[in-house]
Amino acid sequence: VNLESYTKSCMCTVPREHKETASCSYVMSQKVKGLWMNVDVGVMRSIEVIHADSEIGSVMVFIDSDPERLLGEIAFQLDRRILSYVFKGQSRLYGFTVLNIRDKIYQVSTHPLTGKVDEGYRLQLSQRYTELMAKLKQLGYSMTLHPPFTEFIINTYGILKQRADSYSSNLNSPDFLRRVVINAAPSKLLKDLLMLFSCLSFMARQDGKPLFLW
Repeated sequence: VNLESYTKSCMCTVPREHKETASCSYVMSQKVKGLWMNVDVGVMRSIEVIHADSEIGSVMVFIDSDPERLLGEIAFQLDRRILSYVFKGQSRLYGFTVLNIRDKIYQVSTHPLTGKVDEGYRLQLSQRYTELMAKLKQLGYSMTLHPPFTEFIINTYGILKQRADSYSSNLNSPDFLRRVVINAAPSKLLKDLLMLFSCLSFMARQDGKPLFLW
């Protein structure tokens, strides 16, 4: 599948209706399956299986039974993470996206009244951007393809309707989020969505902060 052509074709259509991917029957079947598979291992292992499925069900409820919104949130969080890294110390990033990051580098390094360019600051921002892109490229990130792909995902699926509170531990679990992505993502987009998630996980490890920042 050509991701670029697929993305463009989707942009020309009305986003498909979100469908619920974690039905009660699925969760229950997984619980039963887990119990039977682990009966010889012991009761504690069975309880762990039920607890894991319960966590999935709880978070699905938290995101309005629409796990696809989590796909958009992951894309949004990566976009914000990249911008926060490049424009470190910039208090407001309204109107900033990775797609227009080069223009924004020129904008913030130019005095709004005199038009004088702060060459040192521009060089600093450009170097931070180049260095980060070189690291993300090793994970499969494309500077030409994935910024517009990220915007497409955000516009198509939206983001979480509210910030996480009691479920934040689950939403900051790489293993849990990867499972949600695999279950919720369309097969044609799965590879690139997992790559975006890998980039977000990498940046979280680098800065020592949670996966999702609010």
